[in-house]
Amino acid sequence: MIEAHVVNAQNRHLYESEFEEFLRRRHDYYAVANRWVPISDDGLELDPFDTAQATYLLGMLEGRVVTSARLMPTTIPNLVSEKFPHMCENIGLPRSPEWADWTRTYVLPEYRGVGATGILGQMFCAVMEYCLDEGITHTGGVLQQFLIKRWLDLGWKVIPAGLPRILSGDWCLVAYVEVTETALKKGRAHASIDRPLLVRNGTQLPFIKPSQHPAIEAVT
Repeated sequence: MIEAHVVNAQNRHLYESEFEEFLRRRHDYYAVANRWVPISDDGLELDPFDTAQATYLLGMLEGRVVTSARLMPTTIPNLVSEKFPHMCENIGLPRSPEWADWTRTYVLPEYRGVGATGILGQMFCAVMEYCLDEGITHTGGVLQQFLIKRWLDLGWKVIPAGLPRILSGDWCLVAYVEVTETALKKGRAHASIDRPLLVRNGTQLPFIKPSQHPAIEAVT
């Protein structure tokens, strides 16, 4: 079972090699395998949303980054707001401190399974766990349509933001899931997860940032 390490601008120095591995695996998946983004000379995949405001979950197993997720506030520029606002015709473009844009989830080929079980289901539950901890009420973004079934298999309530469209040869849509204690319990039961998956080392920045809320040093 993975450990999902929470990485942000304040504790990233603790994960220098792991973060570079994450960017290389992103490049393998998004640039080389699927050609969704340009090939990079340095073999790292970065986009305009890899900013100090991003929070990453690095799914570690056997000393490797085997899966990942990136979460961004919807109150600042994010992938949906900047690239796909036209795909939110059902609910409008989310811009709330309690809604998170969720991107850059992949699983290494040798760890991929069928359905929402296995490593993918574990990362989905890690995202739900993080969002619940942080007071986020909804998370999602632009994704391939087949992943909606994976969310539904976990027993999650899905909110399509708009109609599916073909993007780079795949049917995709913008959709979000409701973050609740019940959703986390159902997801863990379906994915056979019997413990929390998050690991927090170093300085932890709250995702929703009241002006008076200071950074919290995790006890490790």
